[in-house]
Amino acid sequence: MPVIGCPQCGEEVKVFLIDNRYDGPMRCAGCHGLFEVEIEGEKIVRWQPMSEEELKARQELDEMRSKFKGGS
Repeated sequence: MPVIGCPQCGEEVKVFLIDNRYDGPMRCAGCHGLFEVEIEGEKIVRWQPMSEEELKARQELDEMRSKFKGGS
């Protein structure tokens, strides 16, 4: 289980992964900073700040993709 230190406040967050990989948004429990992260196994591949607008756009895109896949 990876332990991630927030680049803004240093708060350590344990990440529980069902898969060995995660690519998506994450919010720090300490400072509430929003980040785009990519984790493979125990390794953080990418960790960059993300705005609320970017999060909303990503959620809308994910929603559209799931509707398209579901045929609804």
